[in-house]
Amino acid sequence: MLLTGPRSFDPAPFDDISFDLCTRRANVVIMSADLSKYCQVVRVKNELPRQHLDVGMAEQNLLSVAAGVAKGGYIPVATCFACYITRRAYDQMMICMGTGSGPGTNQETGPTNIAIGFTPGISNPARIHHQAAEDLGMVRAIPNATVIDPVDPTDFRAALDAAVDLPGLTYIRGHRGDTPRILDPEKFTFELGKTYTLKQGKGIGIIATGHGTQWALEASDILTDRGVEHSVLHVPTIKPVNESEIADFAFAHDQIVTVENHQVVTGLGSLVTEIVSDIGGGPRITRLGLPNRWAPGGTMAYIRGQLGLDAETLATRISEVAQ
Repeated sequence: MLLTGPRSFDPAPFDDISFDLCTRRANVVIMSADLSKYCQVVRVKNELPRQHLDVGMAEQNLLSVAAGVAKGGYIPVATCFACYITRRAYDQMMICMGTGSGPGTNQETGPTNIAIGFTPGISNPARIHHQAAEDLGMVRAIPNATVIDPVDPTDFRAALDAAVDLPGLTYIRGHRGDTPRILDPEKFTFELGKTYTLKQGKGIGIIATGHGTQWALEASDILTDRGVEHSVLHVPTIKPVNESEIADFAFAHDQIVTVENHQVVTGLGSLVTEIVSDIGGGPRITRLGLPNRWAPGGTMAYIRGQLGLDAETLATRISEVAQ
């Protein structure tokens, strides 16, 4: 399932993903709040202008207009920075996109509404106001919402392809810029809620999502060199998730570490803890991710180093838990 050989990078994954989707689905409308260039929506804007809608620098309007587009029978894909599309427009996301009715839907879930949040967590170099460290937890709290945190362009493309056929609100964390390819598109098949074992082993179990899965795999190479037995589970769907798969993985280990590009509060670590505690007993769970404090600004490599999430430190922290 993992790509082998030297790692390649996609310089603008969403530009191709969105263009390919729109050429296949004439009812899809890619929307922006004056950030088309920065969310890498260039080809659709220039080559398929009838499927592109820019509402200007107004994120709350972006989501309320998108909800109206959905009720008109189209499939809106609203794009923006994660901090704006969740925190600034949360009420519009919950009420306008998360509820309502439309063609072929019911009152409980509403028509298909997709919101993509780019530069989530510490993938944004600015600090505090641009770092959406709580977006997964926020959207997970919305009834019937779907929440996906892809690890790479392969995961991202497959998640969006699935989302256009889902009723109700879907929130996806987006990748832009030089994004490493992790998964082999010939072997990976995205299924909503499914989890993916990327490394099978005994010892400590590592459960990760999104950028956190990239970090976990980097740490996995170091752990292997150190002789630390471990396994890695990738969880792209935060909601709804296959709880049985997470429980089976967790209870097969004495120790579990979760890794995520999100606050350890309300994110993947909280989700895994909830699942295990509902069953009772089980492994000890250590949550690694963004601490419940403001992170510094800078490159992702710098911030990871400051927060102890760089590969070397992460491997050491996991090794200490495994002892």
